[in-house]
Amino acid sequence: MKTYNWRPFLERWSADWLDSPGARGRGDVAETVLRDRWLGFPAAGEDRIGELEERLGVTLPPTYRSFLATTDGWQAAGTAVGRVGAAEGVHWYGDPDGLQALHEGALDEHASEEEVLRAGMWGRALRLSAAPDGVEVLLDPGDPDANGEWAAYLHRGGAGGERPERHGSFMELMQALFREFHRAHADTPGFANETTRELDADVEEARLACLDGEDIDGALELLTEADECGRPRARGLRVQLEAMLNGGGGGGFGARLGGGFGVGGSPASCGVGRLDDPLYARELLPLAALEHLRTGRAGLADRTDQADRADRADRADRADEAEFLRSSDGPDHDGDDRKQALALLREIDERTFRYEAPGSFGDAVASAREQARWGDTDGAWRTVAAAVTGWEPYGEDHIAPVGLLADPLLGPVITPERGRYLLETPRAGGGDGGGRGAAGGGGEREAARVRADGLGWLAEDTGPSAPDAYRFVLVHGVAPQELTERIGRGPLLAPCDASEAGQAIRIGSCGDGAGGGGASGNGDGGEGRGTDAGRWSFAFESGRNGVEPPTSEALSRGTESVTVWCERGGRSAAFPGIFHFSYAEDGERVYGFTVRDGEIEEWGAVPDALDPGHLFPDAGPGWDEGAPDDSDDSSNRGAEGSWALDPDDEYESLDAIAEVFGVSLPRFAIRHGRLHAVAPS
Repeated sequence: MKTYNWRPFLERWSADWLDSPGARGRGDVAETVLRDRWLGFPAAGEDRIGELEERLGVTLPPTYRSFLATTDGWQAAGTAVGRVGAAEGVHWYGDPDGLQALHEGALDEHASEEEVLRAGMWGRALRLSAAPDGVEVLLDPGDPDANGEWAAYLHRGGAGGERPERHGSFMELMQALFREFHRAHADTPGFANETTRELDADVEEARLACLDGEDIDGALELLTEADECGRPRARGLRVQLEAMLNGGGGGGFGARLGGGFGVGGSPASCGVGRLDDPLYARELLPLAALEHLRTGRAGLADRTDQADRADRADRADRADEAEFLRSSDGPDHDGDDRKQALALLREIDERTFRYEAPGSFGDAVASAREQARWGDTDGAWRTVAAAVTGWEPYGEDHIAPVGLLADPLLGPVITPERGRYLLETPRAGGGDGGGRGAAGGGGEREAARVRADGLGWLAEDTGPSAPDAYRFVLVHGVAPQELTERIGRGPLLAPCDASEAGQAIRIGSCGDGAGGGGASGNGDGGEGRGTDAGRWSFAFESGRNGVEPPTSEALSRGTESVTVWCERGGRSAAFPGIFHFSYAEDGERVYGFTVRDGEIEEWGAVPDALDPGHLFPDAGPGWDEGAPDDSDDSSNRGAEGSWALDPDDEYESLDAIAEVFGVSLPRFAIRHGRLHAVAPS
């Protein structure tokens, strides 16, 4: 609701304030205000504005100058700000409380440009008003934009008050005050006017647009404006839209709304708030629990003392529970409500929460969860995408399956792009259900985009957060559960992501890759398997643990297995590059090779496509063991004579293995999803 013409905007504000309950009964409302329905004053003429600019020694920014040409000041109008902007009361702020030195002293080398500008604002600001309780409106001539507008600040509470709110111009600040007025009166019985009626119509328009999959960004804009004006339905709808657009794998939606919400929040803060309402209890509350835990635990990971961290975490858990169970607008929850909320919080914390939904979409979610927990995250996504047209809302204020984002297995699958896709697919309750999300369309389109990941992506993941070592075993025709038993390192652990797994071995299933047939049992490169020989299961672990991995021959009993062990190494003999490949059948090693310290060890009849002499052309007799130790120099990593693997050789070897055996590891599942794991022995 941007405003570029002061008169209509201020007339609307005047009418809304005068029509609000109790406004006409106030003794301090002048008769002229009631008669003219105008909270402003006579306009300041050009001469008066010119005199002000001459007194101040500056040219005023455009929106404040045009404001004065409309009205020489503005009354309180339902906010904490007193008369604002009158020419007579405008003067340089002068920083009476010494805030500039205080704020500049708190800056460090990581301070943003905006923080630097805000810290220096106090000594050069122009003050337009000051309420008795210290609420001030300031303009900063040192922070102009391309249109000559000065940044405008609302500063509450004097020297010890909150951080000032920055707005791009005086007009934007006045619009924010208008929204604050509406927000403050939103719950007042009888508060209805032209603005509230327009905003409520916008909320309904946005709701229907979301269900129809149309103009999601425009719908979000409408809901944001209505929410900031305190319209009761807008917050719950906005939360759902923001959550889906943010996806389930990253930062929470609460940060994007300026904070999360807890059990029993008011309708304005979280849409519903009753634990007997399935929209709140099954969709919004799981998201609130996830956000609450993420926010509360953020600082614990940086502690180095493990015992202290565990003690602090235990105390934080108890504090988390107490805070989460506390209603924001009434007494603490107790009885069944308390038990239900606490049980959900623990499910989210322990990653045992299972999102459930009614109808065919709920059936698809259950199937997708099984796919995701064994590594087929792309398949899980296709299952969800194909079924979303059959999704059933719990009520008219339910516009998306947001509880899905809190599911520990399926949440990571819903990236921001996929969340937008689901929103842009028409769903039950919205119009005629036609358009791009008509039954079957979404899933079929997405399926066509999915291709096998292969193995080469392991060599491509070389960023700062990527591990410099990994090991995996692929076993053909064996279910992941059986592979766990063959590894024999303990029971199957709950699904975990890469950071949670630590040294645990993650287990999953992966289909045949895009390459040709695999080994046929006679070591000839395997041209006999074809494309219908079934699936592979994998065991994968990241990082180096100082222990050479055991041979995988036992894992191939009655079938075949492929083992790869890679440590990229550095430019030092202490950390040599290692690439190990082995193919086994029915408990026996058939062929393979190891490249270590630039030397190649080979056994069995290695197929030409996997000849280590071709895959690692710089290894062998030409290796320079006397190369200087430049461990910190990564500019020519992999050059001849270095102790590190050449990344191109690593990629070519992985790609060749994927091609020969027709195998693939699921990149998204391993890097971003959650998989079952077994603890190392």
